[in-house]
Amino acid sequence: MNQFKIISSYLNQNEVHLTGEAELRETLRDFLKYGNNVVLLEFPGYGILTIGIGTPYGFVEYMDDNGSPPYLVAAVDMKNQEKDAFVEFDSGGTPTPIALENCLPFERVVDIAEYFLMNKKLPEDTNWIEV
Repeated sequence: MNQFKIISSYLNQNEVHLTGEAELRETLRDFLKYGNNVVLLEFPGYGILTIGIGTPYGFVEYMDDNGSPPYLVAAVDMKNQEKDAFVEFDSGGTPTPIALENCLPFERVVDIAEYFLMNKKLPEDTNWIEV
């Protein structure tokens, strides 16, 4: 498998280089100890996932290697419930609100990241919207 890395959103922007899905899962779970936070998962040649890590919710956004549109975010159908609700994530020391409709259970976030690495594409069973 190709090498990929996770970059924390904090000022020191620690990089963790990874080589497999099991290591990815463990590292994402380890980041939970910092509370709701944001990391970047870079997979050269396939794109970048911005991942919100938190409990019970996280989020996933996608952009290609060049940072060019379209930018995609995983979304859920709120069925008119809590459409104005937000979950706050720490991105480099800045509180960043993410609409609840763009939040997923944390384990689903981990599954999406793993799928992306294994298949080199976004999962088709996820609702992706352009932002």
